[in-house]
Amino acid sequence: MTMSDHERKRLVVVDDEEGLLCLMMEGLRREGYEVEGFCSGQAAMEWLRESAADLLVLDLNLGDIPAMEIVQELREAGRNDPFMIVTGHGDERVVVDVMKQGGLDYVMKDMGMLELLPSVVRHALDSIEREKELSEANAEARKRDERRRNVIQTALDGFACIDRGGRIIEVNTALCDLLGYRQEELLEKSVLEPGQGVFDQTLADHLEKLEPGDAAHWYTEFAHKSGRQIETEVSLRAEEGEVFGFVHDITLQRRLEREVLQASLQERQHLGRELHDGIGQQLTALELMIHSLANSLKVEAPVRAETAFELTRQIRKVIAQIRALAHGMLPMAPGGEGLMMSLHELAKTTSAVGIQCDFECETPVSIKDPTVETHLHRIAQEAVTNALKHAKPKRIQVRLQEREKEIELSIADDGRGVRASKAKKEGIGLQLMEYRARLIGGRILLETAPGKGTRIICNLPLSK
Repeated sequence: MTMSDHERKRLVVVDDEEGLLCLMMEGLRREGYEVEGFCSGQAAMEWLRESAADLLVLDLNLGDIPAMEIVQELREAGRNDPFMIVTGHGDERVVVDVMKQGGLDYVMKDMGMLELLPSVVRHALDSIEREKELSEANAEARKRDERRRNVIQTALDGFACIDRGGRIIEVNTALCDLLGYRQEELLEKSVLEPGQGVFDQTLADHLEKLEPGDAAHWYTEFAHKSGRQIETEVSLRAEEGEVFGFVHDITLQRRLEREVLQASLQERQHLGRELHDGIGQQLTALELMIHSLANSLKVEAPVRAETAFELTRQIRKVIAQIRALAHGMLPMAPGGEGLMMSLHELAKTTSAVGIQCDFECETPVSIKDPTVETHLHRIAQEAVTNALKHAKPKRIQVRLQEREKEIELSIADDGRGVRASKAKKEGIGLQLMEYRARLIGGRILLETAPGKGTRIICNLPLSK
C-alpha cells in the first residue's frame, strides 16, 4: 500500500540490532512511510531535539538509553510524542507498565514480527488520528461552551438552566441582579418549590408539563429578595434533561403602560362628564325652551308650532345619543359594585339586539379599584362583541364570581367555535383582552373548538 504525499507519515525507528533495524525500516518504507532509523538512543535523541515524528518505534531494551528515558526526556521538554514498543519475550510485565505510561502498542521480536509490524504501526497511527480528531472536537466544544457562557453572562435578560428535577444548575449575572440574590443562593433553590419566595407556581406548572422540544411563554411575577414583586416576561425551552429559561423585566414597561392607560381613562371620564353634565344639560335646557316656544305658538302659528315640536324631538334624540356615548365612557358606577351593574347593562343591551345574553353573579363581587373594574368590563365587552361578529350564537352567558383566591370573569357562547390555535393567531380582540388582563395582573384562558362554542375566562388573583 502506498500513500499520497499529504498522507505520508514520518516514523522514527530505534533499535540497536542493526540488521533488524534495516529490515524494519525497509518494510515500513514499502508501506509508504518516511522512516528515520537509529541504532542508539543517543543518536535518536539528537535528531528528535531538532525534528518531530508522527510515531516512535522504540526497542524497549536499548543499550545506551532505555526507551522510556527517551520518552521521559521528550516529555520534560514539553513534547508528548506518541510511541510504541518493540520487545523480546520475557518482558511482558515491563510491557504492561510501559502501556500504562502511554504506549500505543507493542510488537514481539519473533518470526512473524516483520509481517506484523506494518499493521501494528498502522493501527497505532489510526489511534493517534482518532485521538487527535477527538481532542480537536473537544477543544471546539469547549470553545462553543465558553462562547455560550460569555453570551449568557453578558446578556441583559436573566437566564437560568434548570434540570428536570427543578434544580437550578446555571444562572447569569442579570438574573442575580434582577432578583437580588447571589449566584450561590440561586443555585441552592428549586423552581418546583415556590414556597421559597422567589418563583411563583406558574413556573413549576410549566416546567412539569414541558416535553423535550417544547417551549412556553407567559407573563408572571417573581419576588425580589427585598420582598417587592417584579413583573416579568418568561420564556422556557425544554431539551433532553434540561430546561433553558429567559426572564425579561417588564416592571417599568408595565408601569408606563398603566400610567398611559390611566391617563387615557381619566381623559375619557372627563370627556364623558363634559358630554353628560355640560353639553347634555345645555341641550336639555334648549329642548325645554323650544318646547315652551312651541306651546305658545299653538294658537298664533300652528304650522310653526309643529316645526318647533319637531325640533324638540330631534334634540331629544341627540340628548339620548350623547347620554349613551357618555355612559360608554363612564361605564362604572361608584361604590365597588360598578362592574356588576355594567355587566348587567351589557347583557341587557346585547339581548336588545336579538341575541339572548344572561348575566350571572350568585354572590356580590365588590371591586374597589375603578381601573380594574374598567378593564374587566372592557374584556367582557370585547368578548361579547367578538361573539356577535364571528360566532353566530343563539345565547351568550356572562358570569362573574369570586373564588377562594381569585375573581373569575367568563364569557361563553354556543356559537360555531374555532380551533384554539387559529383564534390565538388571528384574534386581535383576544390580544387586546390579554393585554388588558396583564395590566391588572390577570390572565386570559381560551376554550374553543369547532362546533362547540367559545369560552373566554379572565382570572384575577384577589391580591391584585
